[in-house]
Amino acid sequence: MIIEDNKIEKICNFYVSDFHLEMILLPYISKKIEEKEPIIIISEKNLEKSLKELISKVNLDEETKIKILELDWNSKNPKEIENNSNIILIGSKNFIESKKKKLYNSNLKNLKIIDCYNLEEVESNIKEIVLTHDKNLNTLGVTNF
Repeated sequence: MIIEDNKIEKICNFYVSDFHLEMILLPYISKKIEEKEPIIIISEKNLEKSLKELISKVNLDEETKIKILELDWNSKNPKEIENNSNIILIGSKNFIESKKKKLYNSNLKNLKIIDCYNLEEVESNIKEIVLTHDKNLNTLGVTNF
């Protein structure tokens, strides 16, 4: 009998502003682009404008900047998600939980799901959130708890 590994790596992130979030995400996304891993962003709000402003000010090569800007920073419901994807969920706790539930119930395999929470909204629930995740994404990258 062959048992398939359907690993879902659960990573959380806490941010205080859109720019703060984007500054944390840019190195992670750049690395995944370099490694040719699929990246899907599911966001409750449109981050395209703030991201364009930030991208114009950061020190990345032009090709990487273009690839980052080509990601859909305004998608609430992406069309296709592949196995082995990095899925970045951005929004309220309810938004993230509802999208995660759909992902967990899908037949997708080997996902890295990064839940990005606004610190002000979840401040009183941080401990609960941390306990349900494997790792944390912060300015140092992905770290263990």
